[in-house]
Amino acid sequence: MDEIQKEEKIAEETKKVNDVIDLNNIQDLLKKNEIEFELEGTKYRIKKPDFKQKQEAYQKRIEKFTELLANDKYLLEEGLKKMYLKRGIDLDGMLRKMVQLQKERDNFSLKLGEVIANKGSQSDMEQYKDEIEKLNATIQELSAKRTGLLEFCIENQVLIYTYSYLTSVITDKLVKDGDKENWVKVWNTLDEFQEDKDRIANKISYYAAFIIGMDADI
Repeated sequence: MDEIQKEEKIAEETKKVNDVIDLNNIQDLLKKNEIEFELEGTKYRIKKPDFKQKQEAYQKRIEKFTELLANDKYLLEEGLKKMYLKRGIDLDGMLRKMVQLQKERDNFSLKLGEVIANKGSQSDMEQYKDEIEKLNATIQELSAKRTGLLEFCIENQVLIYTYSYLTSVITDKLVKDGDKENWVKVWNTLDEFQEDKDRIANKISYYAAFIIGMDADI
């Protein structure tokens, strides 16, 4: 995949997320700790997990971590990074590179701000914007590659499992029962969620990940 194709792929994935999570929904979340949205004619609701749900998720996280740790087939992140390093793939080096690029991007952002504040030339503004966009694309590419390489470490598998569990318990849909409307669970169990390959489930997961990620203690 050449650089143009990589940038197009990143832009495509970013658009998918932006199509799902719009500003109005984020504002609703900040006010009500929940998001309501409609997909293919059905209304859905995702609420921030309450204390009990978070405690249950924490227990399941411990159980899953212990289960994977007891199996020699699975590696912790540090062990996986050492294996990659033997094959010439330096994940810590990739992280350092990302931090360096972020600093360069922030520097260009400051320069762009100064140009805008001082009503500088349009050409300078465009130049800084281009540099910022290029750096953002490279950072996202490195992040996606690093995340993909670490996908199968124990810590990441436990995180995915925890997010999946919480998504399955905090997502409702509105159903009609005669003249009444009631919120009911989309998935009754974690297994049902994991088996659901519907593209709506993927879109719902974007919302859920956003909401779950706002809780620092999860």
